[in-house]
Amino acid sequence: MESALAWIGQLAEFIGQFFPRLRIIRRTHKGVKFVHGKNLKIVEPGLTVFWPLVTDFFEYPSVRQGEELREQTLVTTDNKSIVVGGMLIYEIFDMARHVGETYSPEETVRDLALTVVHDVCCQMSMDQLMNEQRKGTLDTKLRNEAAKALDSYGVKPLKLMLTDLSPCRVLRLVQTGKAVV
Repeated sequence: MESALAWIGQLAEFIGQFFPRLRIIRRTHKGVKFVHGKNLKIVEPGLTVFWPLVTDFFEYPSVRQGEELREQTLVTTDNKSIVVGGMLIYEIFDMARHVGETYSPEETVRDLALTVVHDVCCQMSMDQLMNEQRKGTLDTKLRNEAAKALDSYGVKPLKLMLTDLSPCRVLRLVQTGKAVV
């Protein structure tokens, strides 16, 4: 019986596209409208109206956010294997570039931050990493490099720090092709 009447819901949804919709955007978010699929408009917090027939609308957080960076196994300049993991705290300063220049903004931020951690840590020896971690200068280096990488996507890193830093041994099982740390 449900499937026999499902067409009524589909018809109502189709007709509903011809009427404007109201949305309230919280102050922690901004609205993003793609009008006719190509014109990007950023909508500030408050009440907004859009036409579903010609507009894709969604909200995106615009305030301080955190991204946990998974652990990665690296080799330092003195050929020591280490495991590093991190945390990125950031805010979005240009929503149009952040949402309009990449398919998946969250993944782009995370991937670029992981790349920065890799590149900075691989250019140092284990002793240098430990000393800079203790002094607090490693976080500054990481944040500055992340700022360069993320600027073109409208993201300002507030802090990029290592949450894990330890030596390790890597054994590779040939049969499965998976690394065991």
